[in-house]
Amino acid sequence: MRHAESSRDYHGLPDHDRPLNAQGQRDACLVGDALAGRGWLPQLVLVSSSTRTLETLEGMVQHMEGVRTEIKPEIYHAGISTLLTQLEGMLGEGTTMILGHNPGSEVLINHLTGEWHTMPPAAAALLVESGGDWLIEDLICPRELD
Repeated sequence: MRHAESSRDYHGLPDHDRPLNAQGQRDACLVGDALAGRGWLPQLVLVSSSTRTLETLEGMVQHMEGVRTEIKPEIYHAGISTLLTQLEGMLGEGTTMILGHNPGSEVLINHLTGEWHTMPPAAAALLVESGGDWLIEDLICPRELD
């Protein structure tokens, strides 16, 4: 999942510390509801340490009771090799969510599936491993949920 839309109103604030804007706060809740409705809730969330990713996760908190969360500073603007390393920490069974940034989200999906999917803010993709291959089952985009 990519973080929800962040604010550009805080001039001088480091990129890492930018919060969500009002649309991002709404979208995080919408996507949380959609994930729950589809039965996609993770058992483990590996989340970037940035303010906007943590606020995105907080917006979905009503659906995340009992979910193990690990804050991973290395996910912040990570490249493909770092994201692949994070996959080594995934659960053997169940669903693991990586909540990060672009272009990493798009590049990881492309690397795993061989398909290119645009990941706008708050988009979530469900990838399923099948016989050693990764397949994209569905993609949630908040603008399509309104």
